[in-house]
Amino acid sequence: MARLQILELPAGSNDDRPPFILVVDEYTPRWYITGLDQPEPVSEFDGVAEKIGARAVLVFEDTIDIPANDTSGYLDSGEATAATLDDCDVRAAIAADMQKMRDANQAQDAALHSGPVIQTPNGPRPGKIVGRAAEAIERVRRLHQPVEHRGQTICWACSDYDFPGQTTDSPPVAYDQCATLRALDGGPAADA
Repeated sequence: MARLQILELPAGSNDDRPPFILVVDEYTPRWYITGLDQPEPVSEFDGVAEKIGARAVLVFEDTIDIPANDTSGYLDSGEATAATLDDCDVRAAIAADMQKMRDANQAQDAALHSGPVIQTPNGPRPGKIVGRAAEAIERVRRLHQPVEHRGQTICWACSDYDFPGQTTDSPPVAYDQCATLRALDGGPAADA
C-alpha cells in the first residue's frame, strides 16, 4: 500500500513557491485511459501538486525514508502497556517527591539566610541581597567612602566633600557616625 509523506523545504527570501513536496513511496503504478478521445494512459498523480499546493509530487515504487518523518521513536498503539501500581508504590513515590521538595526548600532557605541582615520597614530579616538591590547598595557604599580631612576621617557624601578644593560644603560628619552606612549595616540610627 502506498505511503504519503511530506518533505518540508526551506523557504528562501522572496520565495513564493510552495514550501513542501509530496512524496509517495511503495506505490504500484496504475495508468488510466480517461476516454475514447484520449487513448494515451494518464498517471493518477498528474495535476495533484497544483491541486494541493505542493511544489511537486515525487512517486517511487521503493521505500523512501525521510529522516524528518521518522516515527520509530514512538510507540505503536499496540505496544503501549499500562503500569500497574499498588497503594504502597504510589505512597512511596509521593514520599520520595515530597522529600526532594523538602530538601530543595531547605537548600534555598540556607542560601537565603547565609547573608547579612536586611532592614525592612517591618524590621530586620535575615537574607541574602542579590541582583539590582545588591548593586544599588554597593553604589551607596561607594558614595559614603571615608576621606581624610584636616586630620579627621569623614564621610565623603554626608560632608559634601569637594576633592579638588579639599573643602566641605556641610559640617564634616565623622565616618563612623555616617547614618547611611549605619542604616545599611543594620546598626542604630545616629539620633536613637
